[in-house]
Amino acid sequence: MSEALEAYSHLGIFPLTDPPWNTLSSASLARLTRAATVVALRRGELTAHGLGIMLSGALADQRELSNGRRVISALFRKGDLVDLRRRERARQGQLVALKQSRFLALDSDQIDWCLHHNPEIATAVLVQTREQFARALDHASDMVSKTPIEKITSLLFEFRRWPETTASDHEMNIVHIPIPRSDIADYIGVKPETVSRVVKQLEQENLIEIPEQNQVRLVDVPSMRQLANGGRPRQSTRRP
Repeated sequence: MSEALEAYSHLGIFPLTDPPWNTLSSASLARLTRAATVVALRRGELTAHGLGIMLSGALADQRELSNGRRVISALFRKGDLVDLRRRERARQGQLVALKQSRFLALDSDQIDWCLHHNPEIATAVLVQTREQFARALDHASDMVSKTPIEKITSLLFEFRRWPETTASDHEMNIVHIPIPRSDIADYIGVKPETVSRVVKQLEQENLIEIPEQNQVRLVDVPSMRQLANGGRPRQSTRRP
């Protein structure tokens, strides 16, 4: 570990501890982070860096529609690779912090060199990209086909899988809510008051408890999983 610490000494941070980055050798870590910069962000701050790795907090790819509505198209959590370089400028949003965050901004030429010449780093990037693609597909399914209560229940299970969740939290079915309700609404395509209404409904049905602010305890996990998987569809208004 001392070699890895030395490789990171110029950044003033501890080595990346989240998979797949924690599988890299010290030499690969040093090569990946050459010319890297740690960016500290407060909530609401934008970063012009479109390439890097999340160290802590939560960043969002945020866009504004022509009618002024804000949309969050992607969330980035601790350990995620962010690469927005190849997006069309006309469709590219802004990378904004949803809470106090740290972001390891990477050099574009350096990481491209690594992808071509370092199989270890190329594999780690592929693993991370595959994970994010699977999450994006899940999110697209939620947006298209689920009711608000199903969307929010699905999101609770998504938050349960965030790296900050400890073994004790998982055992006690505690979910930490990493972003405000207004951002949740923009992420799943509902109004903030809908988020509040659904949370209250889940409490009234004894499916969740809120032990403290920004925490949810799943009281009935099997029922919540069924709900997250589409267990409460909209009632059809069409006549037979």
